[in-house]
Amino acid sequence: MQATSLHKAVFAHRGASAHAPENTLAAFRLAQQSRADGIEFDIHLTKDQQIVVIHDEDVARTTNGQGKVQNLTLEEIRRLDAGQGEKVPTLTEVLDMIGDQMYINIELKGFGGAAARLPEKCVTLVKAHQLGSKVIYSSFNPPLLIRIRRHAPEAKLGLLMLAGQSGTVVRLIFSPWVRPWSLHPDYSSVTQSFLQRANHQGLGVITWTVNHPEEMLRLFSIGIQGIITDDPVQAIEVRSAT
Repeated sequence: MQATSLHKAVFAHRGASAHAPENTLAAFRLAQQSRADGIEFDIHLTKDQQIVVIHDEDVARTTNGQGKVQNLTLEEIRRLDAGQGEKVPTLTEVLDMIGDQMYINIELKGFGGAAARLPEKCVTLVKAHQLGSKVIYSSFNPPLLIRIRRHAPEAKLGLLMLAGQSGTVVRLIFSPWVRPWSLHPDYSSVTQSFLQRANHQGLGVITWTVNHPEEMLRLFSIGIQGIITDDPVQAIEVRSAT
């Protein structure tokens, strides 16, 4: 499937994180119930090389614990409360729950040695679940995507881009190496001409993080391939009006 065949898809950012603790099974369950087209979430490696679904490199903001994910074992992280009694899930748990019902955008986090084995381990789990056709791997760290490509030549890769010139520079330098399936820019960077140029090159555009109805309407109106939002229910309502 070509990325450009996606049309106005709604991805629930860290699950339906406007209504449940982010990156928890509760948030992903709500995303399913909202009939979102996909979910987006973040992964890190623990001290004992297990993949957990959490955004920050430190657990302090989203749990009742302290410390960097890379310095904590899975058992230590599983003891923490991620909000409303929810636990920090493993990637396996999320893949088991979602299956092939939705698109799954996995954002690989981390830099340096702590993240070195993350691509290989992530690909291994996705292949074990036979979900390669449903998974989009994305990252702000292009070398992680290049490693994904080595382990899964057919993988769908999304190149995350910050707003402004820095995002453009990353795209120009790394696109030939990453060979992305889609570009994932900040929504403020997405204009009709940006979208048209990307689509002309065969690249889809999935933009983040869109929470204002006016921006949702603008992006759906120009034919965006997908938006990532904290509130998939609101996004689907807005999409129905375009």
